[in-house]
Amino acid sequence: MRIGIQTWGTEGDVRPFIALAGGLSAAGHDVTLAVTEITNKQFTTFGERLQFAVQQVGHIDCDEIRFKQLSAKVFKEWNPLKKGDIIVSNFLDPVIEDMLVAANDLCAENDLVIGHFFVYPLKIAAQKHLCPFIMVFTTPLIPSRYLSPLGIPEFIKCLNPLWWNLFDFSLNKAWKPMIDRLYIREGVPTGKSVLRDIWYSPLLNLVSVSPALFPPPADWEQRYHLCGFLNIPEKGESWQMPEGLKQFLKEGDAPVYITFGSMIASDPNPRDVTQLLIKAVQLAGCRAIIQSNWDELDKLPEFPDIYRIISAPHHQIFPHCSLVIHHGGAGTTQAATIAGCPSVVVEHSSDQPLWGSILQRIGIAPNLLHRRSVTAKKLARTIRTVLDAPAMAEKAKAIGTIMQQEDGLARAIELIEGIVAKHEVSTKKRA
Repeated sequence: MRIGIQTWGTEGDVRPFIALAGGLSAAGHDVTLAVTEITNKQFTTFGERLQFAVQQVGHIDCDEIRFKQLSAKVFKEWNPLKKGDIIVSNFLDPVIEDMLVAANDLCAENDLVIGHFFVYPLKIAAQKHLCPFIMVFTTPLIPSRYLSPLGIPEFIKCLNPLWWNLFDFSLNKAWKPMIDRLYIREGVPTGKSVLRDIWYSPLLNLVSVSPALFPPPADWEQRYHLCGFLNIPEKGESWQMPEGLKQFLKEGDAPVYITFGSMIASDPNPRDVTQLLIKAVQLAGCRAIIQSNWDELDKLPEFPDIYRIISAPHHQIFPHCSLVIHHGGAGTTQAATIAGCPSVVVEHSSDQPLWGSILQRIGIAPNLLHRRSVTAKKLARTIRTVLDAPAMAEKAKAIGTIMQQEDGLARAIELIEGIVAKHEVSTKKRA
């Protein structure tokens, strides 16, 4: 079967779709992945290793200075929807036409298309071409009376429907007029709601989250399925652990790993936040691996108990660590937990408070910290709280063991192929 996949966003939004494309290709399907990454990162080497075609779609004209300015603006804005407006207007709107062209091509050339839930041009193209489509969520953004949206504190569970309705109203007010214009221009009927119509597929919606972290709510419809974490296979990564890091790991206790992922690049003060992390590690009296843009930070002193790294595949480095301090991204959260590590979450924006609250609820993370208010002393105290809590470490190992038995990629492929067979999706109409 010919399958087209489309995604947009940061590298964290791309990696689950690389995993899915590689898995579908290994299962015998002819797969094309269309990627728009907001910092224009290239992903063709993943396609070469995992045997699928990669299309780099659009180019966002934003130099380093402009990126820093926009990042500072996002950082200062407290309203999540206004943060979203800044991101959408600067990183989605400029490439929306390119994405629509790519979406139309995918729907014309493939038997089935699969998209990141936020990529509404793919849904427009799928409806226009009468092409079956599936949506993928990396976080549980599906209304339920059993949870609140985006980590809003659950003071009283009976208020959850109200929170979802307010969230739906806000999304419609902020983004639906813009989305509707593209629907109308393309001659496709739009949905009534971003949250309840436009983001979803009537066939199948995959949520790439482990049920060990988030059991599926009882009131989800049959078209919503937790498939588990979508992790890129070993052969898709070319990273080899540096000899210096191997030596560092041998020299003492398992270190703390600190990464804020793409948030560090978008932080308006990356030097300041890196210095804060160094100070917190020193105050906590532990060894650490700190991931940052070290090649852009001059004259920061070296410390024997801190190893500097620019990037590393999480599944290869986290198992060597005692604790992972991170921003609460969906991928990092699950990678840390699969490795059997407790977490400290320092949320920056978006769905990150949700992941922090999930980890805290299941007992493998302390109270959520916030990038706006975190200090070296506060972070150091939180690090010591976790390192001095063997019960938390044991629980994280137990949950990690459960997650290691899961195969989210195999489950996703099973669900996709099952829905295709159930609805008798034809592979002949585009032959």
